[in-house]
Amino acid sequence: MFSPGFSAGSARGDVRAVEDLREDLLREYGYEVLRDQYALYTRLPAPRVSEVTPELLAQLERRLRREVQGLAQRVTTAFVIADQDYVELDIEQFLAVLREHQPAPIRQAVSDALSGVAEGRDPRLRRILTELSEVRHRELVENVRRGGRSASRLTSGRRGRVVAYRQAPPEGTNDLALLPTIRAAVRRGSRIGPSGRLDIQKQDLQQNIRYTRVGSFMALVADTSSYDEDTQEQTRGLVRSLLLDAYERRDRVGLVLCRGNRAQVASDFTSDVDAVRARFMQSAWGGLTPFTSGVSEGVNLFLARLADTIDVVRLYVLLSDGRANVPLVQGGDIRRELMHLPYLFERTMLTPVVVDVSPRGSPFLREFSRVCKGRYYHPPTQRYHKVALAQELLNSLNSGEKDRANLVGKTFLGRVIRSSGSGSSPSTDGGA
Repeated sequence: MFSPGFSAGSARGDVRAVEDLREDLLREYGYEVLRDQYALYTRLPAPRVSEVTPELLAQLERRLRREVQGLAQRVTTAFVIADQDYVELDIEQFLAVLREHQPAPIRQAVSDALSGVAEGRDPRLRRILTELSEVRHRELVENVRRGGRSASRLTSGRRGRVVAYRQAPPEGTNDLALLPTIRAAVRRGSRIGPSGRLDIQKQDLQQNIRYTRVGSFMALVADTSSYDEDTQEQTRGLVRSLLLDAYERRDRVGLVLCRGNRAQVASDFTSDVDAVRARFMQSAWGGLTPFTSGVSEGVNLFLARLADTIDVVRLYVLLSDGRANVPLVQGGDIRRELMHLPYLFERTMLTPVVVDVSPRGSPFLREFSRVCKGRYYHPPTQRYHKVALAQELLNSLNSGEKDRANLVGKTFLGRVIRSSGSGSSPSTDGGA
């Protein structure tokens, strides 16, 4: 259930600025758990987070030893703050860093932030979706090996990779598993006769169980209500990144746009990701935020198209800043509707990936992801991107790598020009 401290009007709450916490926390391994924001903030005595050493992490682990036991149940994300920058990690990643005293995930997160800006992709979000997709594929294969319900769908015809075998049906088979059939005959006691042939009977016949790549469907629910220009640009970039990754995985993508009085399905599941991208880019921005309607329409996409089909990979991605100011029905209770959503995901066995596009992170979305047993991801903000790129530009200039300096410099200047040209005034907010 959601925390009693949340209401529909306060669902957008902001996390305290990292810059403020940098001053408030002790430089020597200070930390603070903000329970109402489901976030942990830690301070390390290092100039930059990429310079964190195993020794520093060992000291931090000793300092947090009493807190580690219940962190996974209380928070969804962890901020590691250094003198000049910071990085945000999933709580599972952070706990792994503490256990192993290895800074590689921290450095990888910094690298993802920089490369994501330069290439227009978000590597960390891609890894989250790829991981969920692979987990679902493994579950389907194991279900086939155990003779589960999805076996008949995955073994039709003679296409695909052989993953197991079973006894052939009484009417016979056109996909004989030769070696298992011979083994079954030998175990039965059959011997090679004078003619040099093995006596194989009908009950010895074994059939191949084949596994082909199952269908993969991704429901993309995008909140296009009142955002400022920087957040709109970041949301567009995330959608482009998601669609590029979906194309590479050969996913079928469905799109739900969330604005106004009710969310609308802009595209049913399709393999034409260019058409989905065009519809998103042409969509209007501004107005109220029907959060509950958007989440429900995304689930309904799966129910309407796939019904009870179980042998497909289902990915659910929600992009939002955490506002919710329109009920499903006129005069409805938004808070009560929000409390029903976790049961909706549980009943449909969906694991939502919640992408928080708010500048400082939404405590509501952190809690929403936790109670829905989903994955929470807060991409690096535009401001952090600019700071990181500026620092990267200085480092590349100092190192004398001209090609690298030119590339980073063009990216940095392009973002500064677009940001200054678009203005900083936010869109009209129709929220409560």
